[in-house]
Amino acid sequence: MCKRFSPTWRLPVALVLVHCSVSSLAQANDSTHGVFESDVLPVLKTLCYRCHGPDNNESGLRLDQLNPDMLDGNDAESWHDALDQINLGEMPPAKTKQPTPRERRLLTGWIGSALREAAEAKRFKDGRVSTRRLTRYEYANAMRDLLGVDLDFARNLPPDPISPTGFLNDGATLEMSPTQIEMYLDIARRALAEAIVIGERPKLHEFSQTTTAIGNLPKKKVAGHQPVKPEFILDLKDFPRHGEFELQITARAATPDNEGLPRMRVSMGHVPGIIHVPRGEVGEVDVAEDQQTYVFRGRMEDFPQPGPVSFGNSGFKGMIVMIDFFDADGNELRYSDRKYAQRPPKPKKKKGEGKGEEKAKPEEDIIQAAFGKRLDVQVTAAEFKAPVYTSWPPPSHQRLLFESVHSGDEPRYVRDLVRTFMTRAFRRPVTEEEVEQTARLFDTIRPRSDSFEQAIRETFASVLVSPHFLYIVEHRGRKPESGRVTDWELASRLSFFLWSSAPDQQLLDLADEGRLRQSDVLGQQVDRMLSDERCSEFVQRFVDQWLDLDALDRVAVNPEFFPEFDNNLKQQMREETRAYFSEVLRDDRSALELLDSGWTVLNRPLARHYGLAGPRSSRFERIALESSDRRGGLLWQAAFHLANSNGEDSHPIKRAVWILDRLLDSPPASPPPDVPDLNPESPDLAKLTLKEQLAVHREKETCANCHHGIDPWGIPLENFDAVGRWRTEIPPHRKRPRVSVDAESVLPDGTEIGGVRQLQRHLLDHCDERFARAMVRRLMAYGLGRTLDFGDREPVQALTRSFIDNDFKLKSLIVDFVQSDTFQTK
Repeated sequence: MCKRFSPTWRLPVALVLVHCSVSSLAQANDSTHGVFESDVLPVLKTLCYRCHGPDNNESGLRLDQLNPDMLDGNDAESWHDALDQINLGEMPPAKTKQPTPRERRLLTGWIGSALREAAEAKRFKDGRVSTRRLTRYEYANAMRDLLGVDLDFARNLPPDPISPTGFLNDGATLEMSPTQIEMYLDIARRALAEAIVIGERPKLHEFSQTTTAIGNLPKKKVAGHQPVKPEFILDLKDFPRHGEFELQITARAATPDNEGLPRMRVSMGHVPGIIHVPRGEVGEVDVAEDQQTYVFRGRMEDFPQPGPVSFGNSGFKGMIVMIDFFDADGNELRYSDRKYAQRPPKPKKKKGEGKGEEKAKPEEDIIQAAFGKRLDVQVTAAEFKAPVYTSWPPPSHQRLLFESVHSGDEPRYVRDLVRTFMTRAFRRPVTEEEVEQTARLFDTIRPRSDSFEQAIRETFASVLVSPHFLYIVEHRGRKPESGRVTDWELASRLSFFLWSSAPDQQLLDLADEGRLRQSDVLGQQVDRMLSDERCSEFVQRFVDQWLDLDALDRVAVNPEFFPEFDNNLKQQMREETRAYFSEVLRDDRSALELLDSGWTVLNRPLARHYGLAGPRSSRFERIALESSDRRGGLLWQAAFHLANSNGEDSHPIKRAVWILDRLLDSPPASPPPDVPDLNPESPDLAKLTLKEQLAVHREKETCANCHHGIDPWGIPLENFDAVGRWRTEIPPHRKRPRVSVDAESVLPDGTEIGGVRQLQRHLLDHCDERFARAMVRRLMAYGLGRTLDFGDREPVQALTRSFIDNDFKLKSLIVDFVQSDTFQTK
């Protein structure tokens, strides 16, 4: 007969098991320390202390001061970095004494074993619960999806700090201040006033025109304000100051010589005087040859509006919608024989003319060229209406204040509303205690409120400033086996990973049923989410942060060197890299095509910038490349080159560091603070090629060790100038003569590289595993919302092997990652 354990037996048994586990880990730690003293320390003294010991601390690292106790010491991450350097063959440096095979196995074996034991002990003792604040963009998306209104929720929030790995969603860097709480409360109140309405439906303002309005607009550049010369104006004599508007413009283009499609830029503002026209851009589109209706939407409060007293002689008393025409290259499309929105000047009499004498030829007699004979745009109708609601009350109101069997019983009805809203907001089931606490707030507010809607708005606002909404909260259970996330927590992890927003109803339903973590169900959900348009959030956020595309905005292109550069190209460059990554992900192509491919994505502005034949429109299209086109892979894209330049010329060191850090996960150490930047215009360097200048730089002992491992990776990219265009020589400037580009290099392992194509081939043939590992580590850090540590070493290795075995397919990697213990464990 089996003896049944009563509850009083279970606690002592559990304590014994915990004690035994911790004791065994402690014994293992003592054993590891003994091996260090007897076997590892002598090897470190022989091979490493010369550069990283008492007499020298290159890169700020002294191995003699590192604590070998990985569990209770503070140096586990430094040991982890040292292990990576040894495994990559970068330490000891090639020109110094190398370890024997036995010594290398001893070092890597001891460090790896000590890290694994410490990781197991730390996870058993502490777990790894990541409670982090939502980023600005996650907060904005979650508010939009929860309330059903699309406002710029993050506009006034402070920027999120960047983590050491380049991500914005790292919980360790996302802090909260009292001022932010006040901001969140103000945003919540304004959002709920939009989502939950009171009173009758607002008056709808509608205007339509088939020809442009005409009036007086600023004609000259005054005090920095540019003249305003729209081709078409829609005059909004009366308008609402708040709410969503819809603008429909029917237009067609004429391209008789098959030119690139012209563009139509739409803006809205008002005319306060004769100096300037405050306005904001509504949107910009290519205009097709066949007549189409283009729809633009926005919010009235986001655009400049006139005061209660209008300016007297402009002809425009309210707001105006302005439409400007441009050719595909951004040049204004305007003809002298065409009537536009500017009121023509009164004809002046010629000297000596009197009454009855012939006057100047009136403008009406000017013969206009027929539409279709030249590149042109024709607007045939413009219609405006605001505020726009599909129904009243709007869908957001109906969703939040839904019908209930308790609608006639206010206290019970409020609790129904609060329970549903809190469950959606907190992304988990809520307790009756939580519901009652929030409902009591409504009970307190209701007598002082003018309406039910006002009281429920304030009640819901309290939910939207709760940590359970503003943070991704994962509760730690009391039992060791409770380290796995719940299905509800898994739904949030998955949704914020791939959509940067809260989980939708399908994910919440699966979590409620307890089926989400099932392998086949989880795989199906990943496929669904990657196919959804909301996946564009993952592409944009992950790519921008992984590849540091925001650096484009930190570099000012010097007009002295590039007088024709259009700053609007920076956004096109950013979009090119996003679209390229999206193509690899959507078509389930090998991620190695990020390094090299026989295709690319281009639009007309960038094709023109690169000097390539490309699409006629600004829409990005995938195009096959000829061998002479030279544009396959990230290393050919202008976003990378401009972001890692100084705005005047290429910067091979920055480009090299980017490759080592972002593509190979081997970031070099930061330079010592006393090392000056390279000045290519100094008399001693001006006549040298950049490659020769770097060689001079490496002659300094403080620079040599690091730069021998950095510079060779950037020199093969010297055929690209600061804005990513191909060149074979560097033009003269001031004291600098014209010099030919020298893109030949020798990598640290002795491989000779003759330019970017050979560098790409080397990355594919010899660095594919390093690239795979880098891809895995960046994806994990982004998906987990934290910096990886030594405890993640084995999961990284396992996912990297699987990624390689699956032909470097990103979709397979994402599925493997979300199904892994790492993603599903706190």
